[in-house]
Amino acid sequence: MNQPVPADVLQPNKLAEVLEQLDECSFPHWFEDFEKIAIRGVSVEIPENALEYLRDEIVVLPKECYPSENSVDNRNKVIDLTTLDALDADDKSEEDEIRQPEYPEFSKRITKAIAQLKGGVAFLKTNWHCPKDAFWITAGQTLQVKDITDVYQLLKASSIVKQDLNRHGLPDRIVDVPDSQLIHKTTDKHFIVLKEWHEIHPGTEFRCFVRRRSLIAISPRDWPAYHEDIVQQKRDICMDIRSIFRERIKEQFPLDSFVFDVVRVAKDVVLLVDFSPFNELTTDPLAFDWIELNDERMFLENDDPEFRYLPNDCGIQPSKRNNYGIPIDIIDMFNGNSVDIGNFLRDGRHSDMCSPDALL
Repeated sequence: MNQPVPADVLQPNKLAEVLEQLDECSFPHWFEDFEKIAIRGVSVEIPENALEYLRDEIVVLPKECYPSENSVDNRNKVIDLTTLDALDADDKSEEDEIRQPEYPEFSKRITKAIAQLKGGVAFLKTNWHCPKDAFWITAGQTLQVKDITDVYQLLKASSIVKQDLNRHGLPDRIVDVPDSQLIHKTTDKHFIVLKEWHEIHPGTEFRCFVRRRSLIAISPRDWPAYHEDIVQQKRDICMDIRSIFRERIKEQFPLDSFVFDVVRVAKDVVLLVDFSPFNELTTDPLAFDWIELNDERMFLENDDPEFRYLPNDCGIQPSKRNNYGIPIDIIDMFNGNSVDIGNFLRDGRHSDMCSPDALL
C-alpha cells in the first residue's frame, strides 16, 4: 500500500486538483444550487483595493467605522490589535502615521447584506473559512456581526482570513507553494459571506464524508465531546442525514468525493451548512483519520455510513476552540493601563498575530 504524502508537502501535479476542489467548495459556487436546503447567506465581493487592505498586516479600521468622531460608544467598541512592538514607536510624529483607509461602497454593501438577514445580525466567513481564531475580539466573544465595525475587526484580527485571501483556502503549512504562485494560478474572486445567525447547539452539528458519491462516515463537529442526545438519537440522526444526502446532494454536487457539514435542527429537519474537499491537506477529519478514510477496505460504499461518536461521558475533553484566545501581547499591553483603544486602531500600527493551522 502506498504511503500517504506528508501533510506539509503538496506534489506539483496535485496543486490544480486541490484548487479545483476548493473552488467547488467555495460558498458562492454552490449556494445557489442548494439554497433550499441551506442556511441563508449573502455573498459580498471584495474589491481589489479592500482585498489589498485585508491582506496587509497593518491594523487600522476604515473611516466608515467611525461615523462620528464624537461618539464615545463607537470609539470604545473597537478593540486594539496593536502589539507591544508598536508601543516602541511612541516617538513618531503624527505626520508619520498611516492614513486611515476608506471603502464606502464596499462598506455599504456589507451593511445592506446584514440588514437583509433575519434579526439584522450575521455569521461571518470568507469563501471557505470563518475567522474562528479572532472570536475573542468581539464583545460577546462570538462570530456574530451586527455592523461593519464587527466585520472589519474580525477580518483584520484573523490569521485564518489572511491565509484564505493570500492562499486561496490552502493552509500555509503547505510550504512548497508560495502565496504569489497561488494568487496567479487562481482566477476566482474573493468574497465575504454573511450567513443568517442561528443559535446552534454543538451536539446538532455533523461532518459527513463522501467518497465516490457514497456517504461513508459521519462525525460530530464538536469532537471530542459527549452529547447525550447523540447517543439517544443516533439511528434517527443517521437516517435524516442519509435522506438529505440521497435526495438533495449526492447527484447534485459536482465533485465525486467531498465533505459536507449539516445541522440537524429537529427530527427530519436537516440544514446544509458548508462543503469542503475530501482532502487531508485542507479538511479536519474529526473523529476519523485520513488514512482510514482513504483506505478502500475500511468503509462500504453503499451509503451506509459509520457514525462515530463518544458513547459515554469521559469528562472534559480538549477543545480546539481553546487554541484561539486573546494574544498574550494584547493582554500584557492592556493590563493595568487605561487605554483609548479607538485611537490605537486609528494609528495603524503593526500586529503580529499567531498563525494556527486553519482546517475547514
